[in-house]
Amino acid sequence: MEDKKCFSVPENAVEVRPAVDIVEEDCGVKIMFEVPGANADTIDVSVAEGILTMRACSTLKRNGFPVCYQRSFQLSDMVDVKGISGKTCDGVLTLCLPKSERASVHRIKVD
Repeated sequence: MEDKKCFSVPENAVEVRPAVDIVEEDCGVKIMFEVPGANADTIDVSVAEGILTMRACSTLKRNGFPVCYQRSFQLSDMVDVKGISGKTCDGVLTLCLPKSERASVHRIKVD
């Protein structure tokens, strides 16, 4: 994932854990975060020491304070961290976590 400008959460922000759907597919795992009011410019996704962290600031407010989302997951070593990609559409951030080469099943032909 490419580097973005420094992500900062407003001091008085309300932190919310977004709802998440996780779907396993043949090529890896998809994680879909519900982040209404956030967009690509206000979302930060990073992986450090095997922990994937998503933070996002929203245009929405709760009791007059800005809403920020944060959620973290421990990643398996079977995830190709360098291949992770993401996109946002209609308040949903979708991350695709491909399987690493190690996770592939290799069939061995026996004669």
